[in-house]
Amino acid sequence: QEEEPDPGDLSVDDDYFQEQVWPRLARRVPAFSSLRLRSSWAGYYDHNAFDRNGVLGPHPKLENLFLAAGFSGHGLQHAPAAGRAVAELVVKGRYESLDLRRLGWRRLLEGEPLEEEGV
Repeated sequence: QEEEPDPGDLSVDDDYFQEQVWPRLARRVPAFSSLRLRSSWAGYYDHNAFDRNGVLGPHPKLENLFLAAGFSGHGLQHAPAAGRAVAELVVKGRYESLDLRRLGWRRLLEGEPLEEEGV
């Protein structure tokens, strides 16, 4: 049985990457064989514990509070669309570019997770 990691230890095991991960990557993608790890870091991976998807939109009880949070490791990828969506809500009162209501608070309040099957 694997030991639980210490949440205060953000050290990186570069040897594990070099010995276990990198050889598999190089076998799968031959172009990786000429690449080498130059640096690494460790950090916390935050997520929405309910369904691991972002929460986007106005807070159901606090007036004038809009949220774009809980996107976990996808936050950087989703930031441009989430920012535009919140801006549309604040300025126009509705989504215009994409209808993102499914990412709103309702699913949390009604206990209906938005499951992502590809993860």
